[in-house]
Amino acid sequence: MELGHAEMQLFHSHRRFVLTTHISSDGDGVGSQLALARGLAFLGREVLVVNPTPVPTNLQFLLKHPKEILTPADMTSPEAAFRGALSVVLDMGALDRLGAVLPLIRASEGMLVVDHHRMDRAPGALYILDTTACATGDVTARILDSLGVPFTLEIAEPLYVAIYTDTGGFRYPGTTPETHALAGRLLAAGVDPQKVHTEIFERQTPRRLRLTGDVLSTLQVSPRGKVAWLQVRQGMIDRADANWEDADDLVNFTLQIDGVVAGFYFKELEGGLTKVSCRSRGEFAVDRFVGRWGGGGHHHAAGLRLELPVEAALALVITAAVAELEP
Repeated sequence: MELGHAEMQLFHSHRRFVLTTHISSDGDGVGSQLALARGLAFLGREVLVVNPTPVPTNLQFLLKHPKEILTPADMTSPEAAFRGALSVVLDMGALDRLGAVLPLIRASEGMLVVDHHRMDRAPGALYILDTTACATGDVTARILDSLGVPFTLEIAEPLYVAIYTDTGGFRYPGTTPETHALAGRLLAAGVDPQKVHTEIFERQTPRRLRLTGDVLSTLQVSPRGKVAWLQVRQGMIDRADANWEDADDLVNFTLQIDGVVAGFYFKELEGGLTKVSCRSRGEFAVDRFVGRWGGGGHHHAAGLRLELPVEAALALVITAAVAELEP
């Protein structure tokens, strides 16, 4: 994909930028925004990174200092920080995933979205969007190349995290020869792949493992074995002396079951709401499947929020998935 001239010109015409990503940020969002923030700083721009929720513990190794990424709660006057700046949203997925940052963006001089998700376009926003890219980090790397920013280690490491996590360790279908070529450039810049994997996936706590066992005990599989699901409740968090961050990413266990095409993970939220993390394999486009309820994401990885308690959300989604995959 060729980067749009008008959109790229924004990086030349603005001096101040605020970068953000979605709530419950992940490796692609955090990695992309840190790489772009450091690249823009290299070019002499004034850059602030403000996320709606704190950086997950397993990604904090990427930070040069604890306040490199702020939340609105960390700031005395967050709206003032956005005023007069261009807001750049990396790895948004959907507008409603910006949480408390969304009203702040409206105080800025405009919004540029850098992404690789299929999404509805917000009126007035500009986009650098490539749905064929393996990760937002892939698109970000091309932006940095176009701006003439060298891939130093402090830029290459977060970019590597972005593409490594969003390709599932280079195993998801969006992984291409170009993906590996980009990874090669990042490794040549000094990225240590063993360090990255260890920091992200091998810093487990006892409470996380206890919670994982409790969540796995809820596993259910549909009659013909094509749909699997898990759930987590507040009581399970309390029993394991864990927190909600410890409950992240457990949906991936569902696809380890032989024959499963679609896996779902239901999280109990406050106020009778439910968050559903979704995974699939093969031709089943889970993002289009959950789109009927306002969800979205990738072909094989998506999510949604439902204004329903867990029992009702589970019945709604699983009934529809089984009807589609096991007619």
